[in-house]
Amino acid sequence: MKIEILDVQRPGDLEEWIRFPLTHYRGDARFVPPLLRDERDFFSRKKNPAFRIADVRLLLAKREGRTVGRVCGILHRLEAEKLGYRRGRFGWFESTEDPAVARALLGELEGWFRAQGCREMTGPHGFSDLDPEGLLIEGFESLPTVAGSYNKPYYPRLLEGFGLEKEVDYLETRFRLPQETPALIRRMEERALPAAREEGLQLVAGLTKKSLRNWAEPFWEVLEEAFAPLYGVTPLSAEQRRFYERKYFSFLDPRFVQLVADREGRLQGFFLGLPSLSRAFQKAGGRLLPFGWVAITRALRCFDTVDFYFAGVRPGINPRKVLPLLVVGMWQNLRAADVTFIETNRELETNTMIVGIWSRFEGISRRRTRIYRKNLR
Repeated sequence: MKIEILDVQRPGDLEEWIRFPLTHYRGDARFVPPLLRDERDFFSRKKNPAFRIADVRLLLAKREGRTVGRVCGILHRLEAEKLGYRRGRFGWFESTEDPAVARALLGELEGWFRAQGCREMTGPHGFSDLDPEGLLIEGFESLPTVAGSYNKPYYPRLLEGFGLEKEVDYLETRFRLPQETPALIRRMEERALPAAREEGLQLVAGLTKKSLRNWAEPFWEVLEEAFAPLYGVTPLSAEQRRFYERKYFSFLDPRFVQLVADREGRLQGFFLGLPSLSRAFQKAGGRLLPFGWVAITRALRCFDTVDFYFAGVRPGINPRKVLPLLVVGMWQNLRAADVTFIETNRELETNTMIVGIWSRFEGISRRRTRIYRKNLR
């Protein structure tokens, strides 16, 4: 039976593209559905400024009129300027357990990428590293964070069958917060904190949801400087920064936002966490109304798990001076909030400093996600 590949152009096609995961994962206890309202805004060429700095194709795969897969292809112009060559990015890949569907979707993108002079195709990626990325290859039994990746266990076979190979792996780990203060935290409190304060570094005190807005621009500045050398990170336009602020900042809990500033009040590092919303998003089932908003609001008030999203230190300053302040500040607020578990988000397996810190905690589960690559030359 022939597989038809369609470019999403009409509003009805886009709605079908967005909704496909809800039917594809129906009954899967580990799937965390995104909010449909947010998805419509995110994949709107008018509302998401990412479409202004990238050429994008949203593809649907159909067999006998029924949707059997989808994918997004991205030619990111700012990334090409950064790399000095063109890379074809693919993301939001979904498929039934049929290699022919994967070949049809990815093959259509490969042909497009080759025609545009791309050196390689890699993915799953988003427009930036703030979007979902990576294909889950280990830890299918664990519930992801709302920003984490999840897919069916047969997905790696589909991508590898198309000729894609490992590029990099990320780790996402769930830990139990120890009852006693770990020796590492005590050493930081006794030695590292006084040394940091001697250099004029200190945690920003008294943060509120309102005051966090004042730190938005310095946050983006440090994030982009710190993350620029990392794999797959793309520059953000000013419009994209504002878009992500509107998307995420309303969910922030100031207790789990740690900021370090110097004597001049200049931001030197940050550490962001958020109460886990995975179960609340599952209850919402993709819809805020009528009951989704209630589940999310309740999860922000009553929780036992905090998800860690980002930590960054401005290049040029010693991270061993800044990180202890961030870690100790977060530790104290986690204990005060009676948090039981912490979840990390994507961390490169080669990030030995962070991996070393987490090795001091009791791991409950680990998820491994992978970025794949195919050479187009």
